[in-house]
Amino acid sequence: MGSGGRIGEEDLLWVRWNEAAHQRHPEIAEAIARFDPGPRESGQAAAAWLREHGLGGESQPYLALFAQQLVGFYALTAGQVELASGARNKLGLARSTQGAYLLTWIAKSAQHDFDGAILVTDAVGVAQELAEGASATLLALDPYDDETDRMWRTRFGMRPSRTTLRVNGTNGPLKRLFVPLRQP
Repeated sequence: MGSGGRIGEEDLLWVRWNEAAHQRHPEIAEAIARFDPGPRESGQAAAAWLREHGLGGESQPYLALFAQQLVGFYALTAGQVELASGARNKLGLARSTQGAYLLTWIAKSAQHDFDGAILVTDAVGVAQELAEGASATLLALDPYDDETDRMWRTRFGMRPSRTTLRVNGTNGPLKRLFVPLRQP
């Protein structure tokens, strides 16, 4: 275990959650059913999606397990982002619409001492690997609400795109956020 009892990246077992993994490891379905992301609405929505639709194929879930317990997960799908000319020029990209891997869901356990940045780091790494075969240039996400939008911008340096989202319960329209998968 990492320093101070905190679960570190080296302590994790990563599982790409699909029907084959579900058939081989029914105990993981039980860990998903017990997963507690805490009281935030965004975490509860993510956990509900994983339980109810995680095997549905709309996004690919990646699970972080520790001692047969789910400590966090994220899900990726292919998407696109509309960039402003300044961001496009800074990244050396010709077209305003760019292929992206979209981080559709992400949540960490409220019951474990685990830094959610490990999930983000793994998502970026997986997206970079996938992007090599799909020509995607960005990792993007749609923030759940204003609070989540601020967290992604300040903690992970994500930037707003021109892609506008219609999200209920926000002070105004949110923008799809992004980070480049490779540096210019």
